Amino acid sequence: MRARTDRLINRRNKSAAAFSLIEMMIAIAIIGLLLGISIPRYSKVRHEANIREAESDVQMLSSAIKQLAWDTGRWPRALRREIQGDAECWDLSSSAAGLMAEGNGFSNWQGPYLVEVPKDPWGSDYFFDPDYRIDGVMRPVVGSFGPNKIGRNKYDSDNVYVILD
Repeated sequence: MRARTDRLINRRNKSAAAFSLIEMMIAIAIIGLLLGISIPRYSKVRHEANIREAESDVQMLSSAIKQLAWDTGRWPRALRREIQGDAECWDLSSSAAGLMAEGNGFSNWQGPYLVEVPKDPWGSDYFFDPDYRIDGVMRPVVGSFGPNKIGRNKYDSDNVYVILD
């Protein structure tokens, strides 16, 4: 009789310690619900962080380009500071840009103005455009093509830039 009683007690202890199928399904549903709420929020937070990083980078790049212009009287690619058409610098890390190494045409170059030119948060190069169109007016800017990476004289609302006037 004692052996039978011990077996019954063991069964009760085992079933009390285990999860039932309903409890497992509820736990999985709660986890799924939490993931469904958190993933879109994470995406939004990540997007906003990328925009802020790009804004910070273009501010840093604009400071370096302004210093280059003050020292040499020239924009990247040794361009005169007057607005010129089709004179963009798509790779600010090149020696022609004059930020990290002296390119041709820079008198009184005091650089390097940057140790490294980063990529934007979406993996593209930052650019300098002396005739970037803002509300129909051409302005010199340093910028990023933004999350959609559409650029090279295609102006759209997700570009991140700083005006260099």
